[in-house]
Amino acid sequence: MESFLTGYLHGNTSWVHVRGSSFGPDDQPHKKHVSTTPRWLRKALESVVLSVPFPGATETDLIQSLELSHIKIDFSSTGNPLISGDAIALLKKPQEMQFHMDVTEIDPTVYLYLNADSTDAFALVKPNRPCPASTEEGNGIDLPLGTMKVTSRLYRAPFKVLPGGQKDFEEFLNRVFHEKKGKVYIHGTSDAKVDSDFGHLKIRDLEFNGEIETQGLQGMQHPPPQVTDMTIVQGHPDALHASTVIRIYSPADVHINLGQLNMLLLFNGHIIGNTTIPELALAPGAFNELTVSAWLFGDNRHVIDFIGQFISNGKKLILNFIGITATSNVTLTISGNHPNPTRSKFLEPFLRGLSFDVQPPPFDKEPLLADCQVNVLSSTVVMSMRNPFPGVEMAINKINASATYEIYEIGRMVADFEDKGEGWKGPMVLPPPKCNVEECEGVVVESEKIPVMTKKLGFEAIKKALGGSIEVSVDSQVAVMIDQFELKNLEYRQSNITAKVRKGF
Repeated sequence: MESFLTGYLHGNTSWVHVRGSSFGPDDQPHKKHVSTTPRWLRKALESVVLSVPFPGATETDLIQSLELSHIKIDFSSTGNPLISGDAIALLKKPQEMQFHMDVTEIDPTVYLYLNADSTDAFALVKPNRPCPASTEEGNGIDLPLGTMKVTSRLYRAPFKVLPGGQKDFEEFLNRVFHEKKGKVYIHGTSDAKVDSDFGHLKIRDLEFNGEIETQGLQGMQHPPPQVTDMTIVQGHPDALHASTVIRIYSPADVHINLGQLNMLLLFNGHIIGNTTIPELALAPGAFNELTVSAWLFGDNRHVIDFIGQFISNGKKLILNFIGITATSNVTLTISGNHPNPTRSKFLEPFLRGLSFDVQPPPFDKEPLLADCQVNVLSSTVVMSMRNPFPGVEMAINKINASATYEIYEIGRMVADFEDKGEGWKGPMVLPPPKCNVEECEGVVVESEKIPVMTKKLGFEAIKKALGGSIEVSVDSQVAVMIDQFELKNLEYRQSNITAKVRKGF
């Protein structure tokens, strides 16, 4: 019966073989024969076989349409893509089959084509096991009479890139990530389990065609990704470990999980470190927060430039219609052009061309330099400094700084705290701030007295402020240790520093 029904639905003519029976029309199983047909005639009819052609259905497009929604593309488990989604198929019964049918299970084989005129499929989707299904018969109101709506769930079906399909697969991912809309075309067959008046049957190789249109990520630029938090975790001799939170909005209608990614971190086009994203999972139509580990390289001039710009006057103000908004003045680039970006061989070529810019959050922690005191008679300055980074220890090894009042340079100071031969007691150690649930407060440490070489015009401003204070700006190069991580010649700038002016030594 399954073979007969499958052939019928494909429009194939089946040959039905009709043979006489020893049972008469009035006979019943397990009961005495009551037929009036002579026994000898019944015996004769049993040996007669008639072959009768049974024409196939006049309408063979049983599956009228196929839609996939709530699609999820997942690379996270093995690196091989898995596809999930809700499938809705609209079926039109042949005119000769207007009886109840209930599709309880489907087993599809789906081929994906990049374009409508593509001759070769680039990928195959085939579930590991048949998918449960439910059927809604047409009632003439919500669904036309003679139709059925079959609903099923495709769950983590293997997505196999076919030989020669890698280029089209990369273009498919490119459309999903960079374009506003993307479309792929599908063709395939499906087996179906059906409950009907003929019993429980399995119909094979029902053909379908369709297309899947999705909303794309638009390059993740509407709005662009944003770093909402950046924290230094620990300084090592060869790298500075930081933890960041990146907020990415997905305008797509597809859930995408690229799994664990290793990416490069660039500043002004120069590589300054690596980032590890444990799982780049983007839910559709939502802001997604990803915790990212970053490792900044040691002994790297561009790392020093980045940190210096980030913490120097850590934010700039932009006036808008609402008020004053703080924004970062530093831009980083996250690039997939990493030696080992992913464990998925299918994703690797695509990721090497993927990059996006992020802006770190404004450096809104307490500034490194709290204030200072100028001692006029000894021409020295005492600097009050604090560590703005919770959980790590800082040490100032060297400093070479100049101070400016308005447009006038006041003076310059140089100190190598590691040079005990010059009488210094050692590096200026700054313990981490004391933090509670609500806030952190820096521990202020005073430096030794540092000689200042004053300038004539600037010194006049100092004398006028004797016994009071002035606001100065500092431009400096410092050698800093963050735990065991060394930052040589870190350029640090800070404005609006209160300089107390005292007469004594």
